[in-house]
Amino acid sequence: MSSKFEEKAGVYLLFSRLFQKAPNVSLLKEIAQKKLLTLAYHFFESTLPKEILLLEEPGCAEAAEEIAIEYTSLFVAPGNYYIPLYESFYCDTLTIDTSTADSPYFQPQGMPSGTKGFLYGFSARAVEKSYREGGLELDPKFHDLPDHIACELEFVGRLYEEGKIDLAEVFLRNHLGRWVFDFLNNVQKQCLSVFYQRVASSLNNFLTDECCIKFDQSSAAR
Repeated sequence: MSSKFEEKAGVYLLFSRLFQKAPNVSLLKEIAQKKLLTLAYHFFESTLPKEILLLEEPGCAEAAEEIAIEYTSLFVAPGNYYIPLYESFYCDTLTIDTSTADSPYFQPQGMPSGTKGFLYGFSARAVEKSYREGGLELDPKFHDLPDHIACELEFVGRLYEEGKIDLAEVFLRNHLGRWVFDFLNNVQKQCLSVFYQRVASSLNNFLTDECCIKFDQSSAAR
């Protein structure tokens, strides 16, 4: 596997870690020292701009506690700022067929109605199948849903690590690419701190370039 694919795998695994749980001091220091968010933002550029806006704040490690509190507010605790991290929430529709409802008060509606915002729908089961087809299984210690953003990002990273480039492209097209940009836009709107705004901005730009390159090449090959 080329070093470029190894680096790309590292980007996916970094963002997987950042959305799996709040970053600790050690990770925040590494991000600041190595400029990991900035490098991910410009990953597909052959040369970095002469005047580059760094996405890392030098003192972000000292703000680890505040970042952890915001992580909980955004991704764990239900409330005004909560943002779901699951593909099913964004992509799946719960369909309720009321045509067989027996009510003396209302006429039954022949057309089914649907609504979004539910968890563990078709997408969750489909990504589980994709994981198995890619030769990976969820860690039994991971007590969350399979279509969690951290799982999907890690899966693509592991596929790149193992040189399964075609499977990574299929998963991006059929799963991660369908919803991740809506999720990241919500993060940028909802978060109050600079850190997760810049995490979302970096991943958004990285995946925009990744999807454009992959899908344009795929279309041209047909």
